[in-house]
Amino acid sequence: MRILTVFTGGTISCSRTGGVLAPDGNSASLLLQLYHQQYGAAAFDAVAPYTVLSENLGADNLRALRDCITENAAGYDGVIVTHGTDTLPYAAAYLDYVLGEGIPVVLVSANYPLTDTRSNGLCNFAAAVEVIRSGERGVFVAYHNTGDAFTAVHRGRDVLMQLPYDDSLYSLFRTPYGFVRDGRMLRSPAYRERERESLSDRELNGQVLFLRPYVGMRYPAIDKGVKSVLLEGWHSGTLATAREELRRFCAEAAEKGVPVYLTGSVEGFEYESKKAFEELRIRVLPPLSPVAAYMRLWLE
Repeated sequence: MRILTVFTGGTISCSRTGGVLAPDGNSASLLLQLYHQQYGAAAFDAVAPYTVLSENLGADNLRALRDCITENAAGYDGVIVTHGTDTLPYAAAYLDYVLGEGIPVVLVSANYPLTDTRSNGLCNFAAAVEVIRSGERGVFVAYHNTGDAFTAVHRGRDVLMQLPYDDSLYSLFRTPYGFVRDGRMLRSPAYRERERESLSDRELNGQVLFLRPYVGMRYPAIDKGVKSVLLEGWHSGTLATAREELRRFCAEAAEKGVPVYLTGSVEGFEYESKKAFEELRIRVLPPLSPVAAYMRLWLE
């Protein structure tokens, strides 16, 4: 089995120097060395299209990552991408859309540097190898939450953003695609596939204004160049449709011909506030992680 390993930075690539964590060029060899010591032989080839702390991730990095995989993956059984946890859901959703169901691509990260005994980086990397070995197709994330008995395997576009002060990762509806336990990849019986799109011919074009709700929210002006607006609803899928601020914002969007979408709203919770969605021209998206909805609109 031959695996292409793409190193991009993040905590899994960091060491502590001068009191701060920074990407270290030796991390690639350290990770592969640790894997060989604990899990045995495997054939890895390493490339590094860029090195960043993932909080600095931009569209240029995402394009470079896609190009690196498409240009180098031929002849390999799978690809492992090491990435920072902060923006991992964005990269995972993007690759899921643009790479589709081809060669298995598994993203991994670490909650602490590899030299820290608390790090899950090596565990996540080993799980990614098992996902590839199992013959799964598509884009996935392998991540072991602290305290869990297994390493979860998530579909790329299912991954939710982390909660504040928490490095755990979860899938939409808290249902991962599967898990790796005792060296075996197993699918979750509770997981249900949703309709999947392949957008390999799309580019990250234009601007998407992505807003999350808060009490007393002040909506920004819709600048020239914004092609769509994505609103994330409260956990109940509602918005402050009785407030003049939202109504004024939606009226401005309609006047400028900018579509407004809502993510996080599902059928079955028909609150009165939802009745105004049609009037305000708010388009409700099907169940999708908010990050994936954002990346989907960015690829329009």
